[in-house]
Amino acid sequence: MRFGGHESFAVREGWLARGLELLSEAPEQLTHQYSEDYLGVGRNMAKSIRHWLHATGLSEGSGSPIDPLKPTALGELVRRFDPHFLDLGTWWMLHINLVLRPQQAYSWTWFFNQWAIPRFERGPCIESLKRYAAVNLGRSPSPKTIERDVATLLQSYARSVPPRRDDPEDSSDSPFQDLGLLSHFPSTGAYRLNFGPKAVPSTIFGYALAAQQEVAAREDLSISELERGVSSPGRLFLLRGDDIYDLLTSYESQDAGRFAVRSQAGERGLRLGRIASPEEWASIHYRESEVPQHV
Repeated sequence: MRFGGHESFAVREGWLARGLELLSEAPEQLTHQYSEDYLGVGRNMAKSIRHWLHATGLSEGSGSPIDPLKPTALGELVRRFDPHFLDLGTWWMLHINLVLRPQQAYSWTWFFNQWAIPRFERGPCIESLKRYAAVNLGRSPSPKTIERDVATLLQSYARSVPPRRDDPEDSSDSPFQDLGLLSHFPSTGAYRLNFGPKAVPSTIFGYALAAQQEVAAREDLSISELERGVSSPGRLFLLRGDDIYDLLTSYESQDAGRFAVRSQAGERGLRLGRIASPEEWASIHYRESEVPQHV
């Protein structure tokens, strides 16, 4: 289980596009001693870009001669269909991967599965993760490491309310903020989890289910499981049960054969047909997307 690795930098605009381009065309430069020169950023930022490529599931391999660094299947799809990371669906998939990969981003898995206080401040959130890690990991990382992880996570997702008057030259905001999952109120220091309806495409919902093998193997899933299960759509997208049901009924009417809403013994749920792999869902998403393709 990993904490840190991001050098206290949230993903910034253009970082993953630049990193994935280098990974696809000259991967040796990404692991070069002076990779920051090829990426056009500072040394610690270059380390952060490599971390985020790996943690979001865009890259694999250690960079050694026997295990070269290369794009994953998802990385290849993003490079082909959304090289500039303009499609919000790309960011949803990267978010899903972060939450599902505790070996790369343990704090993300914990936050979206265990932290359920809708309105909170940073301090109690940090203390809760410290306690959880101490009980469940045996050997907990240093308090400073956990503090940096939580700070980076909140910086990644939290959009200021009211909006800041940004400097047009400032690119420090993370594109993950566009998912609308978290708000920050600078006047009080409080954060708010934004539970409620979201325009999650059916292909992204399918990706979230397919990314979990134990879920993908099921034929029927109840709304309560989809809302509260570990790394379920309800937790990944901060949806309540009624929000999920409304999404599923819209999918059923629009996407013939992909999703079927069922009701049995008074309990609403989802009946799955043949569920595609995450990469298949990603490919379907891009082929149906309006983002210009790069072939």
